[in-house]
Amino acid sequence: MPKRLVTVGDLVLDLQLEASLPVEADQHQMSPRLLLEPGGACTTLLTARNFGLAPVALGTVGADFQGRMLLEILVGAGVDVSALVTPPESTTTTVIALSDRDKAEHVFLGHYGASPPIHLTDAAARNLERADVVFIPGYTLVEQRLEPLVDGVLQFMATSATPLYIDVGPFLGQLEQAGVDRLLAAADVLMLTDDEVRFVAEGECEIDACRRLLRAYPDLFIVLKRGAAGCRLLGRGLDCACTGFAVPVVDTIGAGDAYAAAYIWAELQGYSPLECGTIGNATGAASVMKAGAGRNAPTRAEVQALLDQHNTGLNLSC
Repeated sequence: MPKRLVTVGDLVLDLQLEASLPVEADQHQMSPRLLLEPGGACTTLLTARNFGLAPVALGTVGADFQGRMLLEILVGAGVDVSALVTPPESTTTTVIALSDRDKAEHVFLGHYGASPPIHLTDAAARNLERADVVFIPGYTLVEQRLEPLVDGVLQFMATSATPLYIDVGPFLGQLEQAGVDRLLAAADVLMLTDDEVRFVAEGECEIDACRRLLRAYPDLFIVLKRGAAGCRLLGRGLDCACTGFAVPVVDTIGAGDAYAAAYIWAELQGYSPLECGTIGNATGAASVMKAGAGRNAPTRAEVQALLDQHNTGLNLSC
């Protein structure tokens, strides 16, 4: 039976445009590409499905056009959305994502969806009970309407043996230190980039800051994502690097979300930490070779092709 990955938060719709960055006033541009795609944790869910996991979305989605579109896409892909809350007249978090292909950079301009506070429902709790892994993206942790949901999930996870993955993301710097401390105490695996270390290490940003975190939270495992340079794994007696994959970059949007799903899949399949890091790196590389995220999330076959091209000896057939 497929392992169950449960994500917590709201569903996000990305309006993706190719642009020359930075965008300046009165310097008008026409984009050669426009995509409407599921974004954020939706990319994690869709990548997880591509790898053979049973993904479940907990949280909320709006009762608007964007929400209906997201639900249609996710249901069609086999994602379980039965425990999502859709309050009447609520709206969906929507992001304008500008991607510069030449610079391999992107910028997000987002608007949080609106609804009454979202709580942990009985249906959501039942899904947590059956989960093999729970994943919380960082933006979930700073969205005001999701505070009751996050509180409920963290209270549930405090008495659960199910591993909790938290992806720090670019917004966790908005969280007060007490909230950061609570997350570090709750997380089994923390995923973040070099730029995001300062959000959880009291403003410090070097690799030694990660090592100090591990001394304070010895049960924590850190996956430090470094794009084309690969990743670094710290904790559980490890402090080592996994080499990245040099590939032509089309679009970097969603690469970290796809990485998370692949790393989790690999760990659930029993691969070693170094193998999990390599599989995650290959998935991030496969992601940036295509435009957009969401339905363009990497497939297991695409990742296997990269692993074969680079003679890793890894086989994803399990």
